[in-house]
Amino acid sequence: MKAYVYPAMIAAALVGCAAPAPRVVQAWESPAAEFPAICMLMQADGTVAFKGGFQFYQPGSWRQDGQTGMLTLTLGGSAPFPSDIVKMQLRSKIGALTAYNEQRRELTYKVGANTPFIALGNFYFYRTETCHGA
Repeated sequence: MKAYVYPAMIAAALVGCAAPAPRVVQAWESPAAEFPAICMLMQADGTVAFKGGFQFYQPGSWRQDGQTGMLTLTLGGSAPFPSDIVKMQLRSKIGALTAYNEQRRELTYKVGANTPFIALGNFYFYRTETCHGA
């Protein structure tokens, strides 16, 4: 009977182990104010994870051109693309937004070392080291 106990314990332990989360390459946060903090975590595997809000845009992806600094964020999920807000932000030059493609659900930002924030859906996301989003 003891011969069956150890394999069962090992199997139970392995089932409880989850794969490690992808490494975060960039973190952007919309600080808590009227709404709780929201984090946009750009991960090494090219995915973007939202914490504290905007989960309806998951699964999303991102890529950045190292030469130009152009950051492209592709919104996943089934929530409608925020066309009206994006058009206003582009006209007003708000939040480093330089282009969008509604059909591909892409937002393109010009991001450099001095970029103060990027805008997404009337929220301003600032670079952060620590995510305060839930």
